[in-house]
Formats: sequence, structure tokens, C-alpha cells
Amino acid sequence: MSWVSGTQADLQALLNVTADSLAGYCGLTGDQQENPVFLERQLGLLQRNPSQNTINSEFCAKYLPAVVDAYNAQDTAFSVPMRMLNVIAYLPYFARFISTAQTSICKIQARRMATASSTPADPTYLVEMCQFLSTLLALQDTNSVSEEDKQALLPKLREWNRKYQRQQITRCLKQLEGDPETTVMANILKLHCEKSLNECGFNGCEKSGTSKLLQCARCKTAVYCNRDHQKKSWSSHKATCFPAVF
Repeated sequence: MSWVSGTQADLQALLNVTADSLAGYCGLTGDQQENPVFLERQLGLLQRNPSQNTINSEFCAKYLPAVVDAYNAQDTAFSVPMRMLNVIAYLPYFARFISTAQTSICKIQARRMATASSTPADPTYLVEMCQFLSTLLALQDTNSVSEEDKQALLPKLREWNRKYQRQQITRCLKQLEGDPETTVMANILKLHCEKSLNECGFNGCEKSGTSKLLQCARCKTAVYCNRDHQKKSWSSHKATCFPAVF
């Protein structure tokens, strides 16, 4: 369906971006199959949506285990589940989930990119792949990638970097090369993604130490040093607080 074809109901459904619609186009709900075209259009709309963070948080809370299962079930470096995971990888829901995952998504993505026999025809997809791996390298460390995969992937990254000169590719390359400045930036990203899991969420309070902090029982992605700080933070926290299924 193009933007001007299909039924009015189809068009309205496409324009109405929700956590459930994203899950549907990822093939995670009912009998609905993956729809890469519709997902791409909704993700484009989502980037301009002021409620982007809220929608992504709800998606994580409801569908993160399912989309990771879908990702694991496929064997390609670029896929619909990978694309959705890249969109939500900055959220504390994702950071909490992968911290307890039995398998390293970083290791899987690096292996798929290293062993892929072809490169996506659209450079945008290549950039998304590298952006996703870059985030995973920050969250799960470069040591999660085997030396064999690293040596197979580095020449590809260097070639892509020369050809496209995109910062996501450059950053991914420098992370695997162990560039000191990029490593510092990756550590800062990791701290940012995990901040709400380890630091009191009350504005101005920076107490940390998960063993001493109270976890939000609903979303499990925010912690507080006491009940008073939790109550006072609710007005800012509620927009991204959803009951997590994991």
C-alpha cells in the first residue's frame, strides 16, 4: 500500500503509531505477519512524534521478550526484529533485559555481520546495523565478540567506512579497534542507558547502589532512595512507566 492507496481505515491505522501497531508490523501479535514496509513508515512517523519515548517504553514493557525471541529465531544481520531493537536499545528496559539475558545479543549481531555473504543494498540499513552493534558493544562490551568474528568484521567495517563515511559505522569500527576516546564515549553511553536502574530518580538526588534503592514495582526501570522521592518523581516518571512482562 502506498500513502495514497488502500482503504481509509488502512491509512488511519498506518498513521496511528502505537506500541501495539509496532508489535503488529513486527509480526508479534496474533496471526499478523511481519510487514517491513509498514514498520518503516511507522518508525519514520515515530521519529517526529513527541510521544516517541512513551510509545517505545510501552513497546519494551509489553513486547521486548517477544521481539528478542523473534530476533534470535532469524539468522540475518538485518531483519525486522533487529530494526525494532535498534530503535529501543537506548531505553532502560532494554539495558535491564540484556543484563539478565542468557545469551549475548552483541555476540549474535557481530557474528551475523561478520559472516554475512552480502551487504544490504540500502546504505540506511547498513547504518542501522552498525548503530545497533555499536550500542550493544557499549552495553555488553567488546569482549563479548569473539576474536574470529572481530577479525572478519573489521575489514568490512573499514570498507563501509571508506565508502559511506557515516558516524555510526565509524563509531562501531573504532569500538572494535579499541580506540581510547571512543571507548570513553561508549562507557558514557552505557552509564546513560543504565542510569535510571542504578541512581535515585528524584531530580537532584544522585544516590546510587542498587542494593540500597527501592525499585519501581511496575516497570522495574527506576529506583529511588526512599518512598518520598518516589512519590515526588511520579509526575515525570509516569509517562514511561508500564507494567513489564519480564
